[in-house]
Amino acid sequence: MRLLRRAGRENLNMMHERIRVEKITVVAAAMAVVGAAAGPKVQISDDSWMQFAFLGQINATRTDGASPENDFFVRRARIILSGQVMEGVQFFAETDSPNFGKHGVDAQVKMQDLFVDLRLPVVTNHYVKAGLILLPFSFESRSGASTLLGHDFNAEVLKLPNAFVWRDIGAELHGSFLDQRIAYFVGVFDGYDESGGTKNPDADVRLTGHLAVNLLGKAETGWFFNQCRLGKAGDYVSIGAGVDRQNKATSSVSALPEGAASPAPAPEIIDSENWVVDLQSGFEVGGVGLTLNAAWYEWDNALFQGNTAFVETGVLLAGRVMPVAKYSWQDPDTGATAEDYTVGLHVFGKGHNLRGGLEFRWGDSPDQWILGLQLLL
Repeated sequence: MRLLRRAGRENLNMMHERIRVEKITVVAAAMAVVGAAAGPKVQISDDSWMQFAFLGQINATRTDGASPENDFFVRRARIILSGQVMEGVQFFAETDSPNFGKHGVDAQVKMQDLFVDLRLPVVTNHYVKAGLILLPFSFESRSGASTLLGHDFNAEVLKLPNAFVWRDIGAELHGSFLDQRIAYFVGVFDGYDESGGTKNPDADVRLTGHLAVNLLGKAETGWFFNQCRLGKAGDYVSIGAGVDRQNKATSSVSALPEGAASPAPAPEIIDSENWVVDLQSGFEVGGVGLTLNAAWYEWDNALFQGNTAFVETGVLLAGRVMPVAKYSWQDPDTGATAEDYTVGLHVFGKGHNLRGGLEFRWGDSPDQWILGLQLLL
């Protein structure tokens, strides 16, 4: 796919900034048309089908002290293809052009998900998935971008090393027991090795898994978890725990002091061991829907050592309007603790297919207003 021209640079004058915004708007509209034209599911035979989809999210932000303070960009532009080759054999592929126009960033089309999912013979509700997939670590890291409770992920609390937007190449066994009251996801991965990354070429295999037990309702077993179910799943309480471990995961070389003679010091080999306990829940009382999500993480890797946590809630009124609130916390073993607070209001046109909202964040991070629009076709 042809790369789109640069939308602008931080130091352009006002005229060029207007041109940049117009380009982004036109591209976003064009992608929406492509998604709409793709149409519904295409039935190939009795047990084979394909389905196309499009996810577009546009953000306008104002961030104190940022350069620029005001920004307008395409947060996500995903073209999605899923299907079934035969009974028990499904596939999923997804591209994205993340943050096109943010601080003048060019559009870059990336393959974000690519996997097959095979149902195991004889037993039911158990599958093997292989390819480039989301690491099965936590509810948050497995959530779908189109069904988040807030405008975006709680990315500040996720510190996964050797990952491509929390994805890795490997294979995963997943399934459920007891009428979907217990769900498990466990996988073996390589540790994503990106250009300029610090993955150790001699790292052991990566082991990642998550177990969910539902006290109410049924556990999520899909490819992407739903953070905000808009009152359509009944009452549910899902408690989970996850682990992500890779011995000899990263290799880092400390910079030589200025003027020091070679040779450079030997690289430091760092293990990665991470844990999470998390919660997703939803209730409906008197026509009002309440969603409550939370997680506590413990990190010990080259990116972060310490703890992070968040708790977020949303109250759905009349099935369309939802005030939201979030608290997030980052406590490194060395360095300052960071606490942030977010409040917002979201409006749903047709569930998650058409959604807009306004949020405000304050705390130890720079104050930020964010206005977002989501289109899912």
